[in-house]
Amino acid sequence: MKLHEIINSVLNDEELQLEKLAPYKNSLYTYFKDYFCYEPVIMVTFVCNALQGCKIVSSNEFNEAICDYLEDYDCSNEDSKNFSEYETICANSIMLADF
Repeated sequence: MKLHEIINSVLNDEELQLEKLAPYKNSLYTYFKDYFCYEPVIMVTFVCNALQGCKIVSSNEFNEAICDYLEDYDCSNEDSKNFSEYETICANSIMLADF
C-alpha cells in the first residue's frame, strides 16, 4: 500500500492494518500532525494473532472516535454493553509519534 492510499483511507475513515503503516510512520506523523493540529493517535480497533486493525485519529477527538466506532455513546458508563471493548481499544492505542 502506498502512502497516498493510506492517507486517503484515513481521511475516508477506513480501517487499516497496523503493519501497513510502519514503513511510512514518519511521513504519516508529519502529515497528520499538521492536518489535525493536535497529536495523531493510532486507535487500535482489534487485535488478532498477527494482525491489528487501526485508524488514525486526532488526540482531542480520541474518545469520540472510539464511541463512534463502537456505536455506543455512553462509553464512560461501566455498565455499557461495549465498555470492555472500549477499554481494550484504549489500552492498545498508541500515539503516532511513539510508533
